[in-house]
Amino acid sequence: MIAQCDPSRLEELYALRARVWIGEGADPAAFPGGRWSDAHDPHRLHWVGLHQGRIVAGASLGIHASLDEVDEADAYRSLVRPPTGRIAAPARVVVDAAWRGSGIAQALLDRQEAAARAAGAVLAVRQASPAMRRLLERRGWREHGPGPADPRFPGVLFTVMSLPL
Repeated sequence: MIAQCDPSRLEELYALRARVWIGEGADPAAFPGGRWSDAHDPHRLHWVGLHQGRIVAGASLGIHASLDEVDEADAYRSLVRPPTGRIAAPARVVVDAAWRGSGIAQALLDRQEAAARAAGAVLAVRQASPAMRRLLERRGWREHGPGPADPRFPGVLFTVMSLPL
């Protein structure tokens, strides 16, 4: 079941992010206290996948007045004349390894895109790992080239992507 994350459970979501990403080869030292969040998380929408009350997946969405306000805005300079209007920045899709292949990632992506449209966004942008890129391409997302290297994820090549809404 996908649900909006109760604010009282955000710490669980942040811990899930760290567990999943460390399990995929991220540097454990990049996740102090076994959790990961940033200064923007309090302003994002968050969803979780629940199984018997336990958080097994998560995703977030930021809505911005312009592309210049998006985290790591310089990564999106490769977009040719982005439209004027609100910009959605869906991010942080994580799925516990035991739940991969169950459709939960697609359900989270559905929620992110629906919420972005409901918020009046005209464009969604994100940086995608190779696995996420495959999912996004099937959903109509367009590639714009490599994203910046992230030292937390050694050897992972992120791709800048966009979706007109």
